[in-house]
Amino acid sequence: MDVFPFPDKEGSRAELAQDYVYAKIDHSKDDEIFELAWRAGVKAADEFMHEGESPKDMQALLKSKGVKIETVDTDYVVGKRRYFCEFFSGKNKIRIYLKSIQLWCEKNDFSIDAGLNLILCHEYYHYLEWNRYGLTSRLYQVPIVKIRKLEMGKTGVAALSEIAANAFAWTLYEQSSTLSNMISHKPEEAL
Repeated sequence: MDVFPFPDKEGSRAELAQDYVYAKIDHSKDDEIFELAWRAGVKAADEFMHEGESPKDMQALLKSKGVKIETVDTDYVVGKRRYFCEFFSGKNKIRIYLKSIQLWCEKNDFSIDAGLNLILCHEYYHYLEWNRYGLTSRLYQVPIVKIRKLEMGKTGVAALSEIAANAFAWTLYEQSSTLSNMISHKPEEAL
């Protein structure tokens, strides 16, 4: 069973190599950069739990923070990647791709509510980046343009935000008996 629509710690390592600026990264620092992002997500999850927040109903929590939630009845696939949700920071909005989530939940044999809740844990980290911590993608920057020794501009590594969001959701899953019970016990269908 695939426990997450996004990978655990080991699986998250591939996120870095898939980033569009990966070729510009000093690869001797790959492990250091990855660990920096993973620790940011774990730390945020630890703070979340310490502050008494609960991952039991992430949709209600997001709404209480003023995040608009939009549901689109589609399976959203771009290239070879299926998307379950997107956080739009400028609009403080999350778009849920319901058919994508339904397919993932069916494959993994658990309820839509449980699957959506877990996916929203990942998105909540993106909300925290924009509203509390700052962008994880900026923890390591690479030049936008590099011609020999001349470097112009800087850009962050978007994959670091995804790695941290994976760590946040994974840590909540492991630390929260409520969340792990929601995922591991699909309610039986009514007869």
